[in-house]
Amino acid sequence: MSRLPRRSPRPVDVVTPTPTETARIDLRRRRRRYALVMGSCIALMLFGFFVPVPVPVRLVALAVAAVLAPLAAIVGNGGPSG
Repeated sequence: MSRLPRRSPRPVDVVTPTPTETARIDLRRRRRRYALVMGSCIALMLFGFFVPVPVPVRLVALAVAAVLAPLAAIVGNGGPSG
């Protein structure tokens, strides 16, 4: 029975992001969250104003959209504390 030659372990390449890269990644993440929440808000506003559905459904859509707009600002800023 022949043994396979043992490979030497590969060096681990650990890359720690610089503070600038970390800030960019954080900004990109906040913008993505803001766009997701604000996009939902805009879609609900359009639904509430332009889709011919019963009035209670429109009011619910507009009420949810009214809550999402400030939520988008909070999420986009990284939270209430900043």
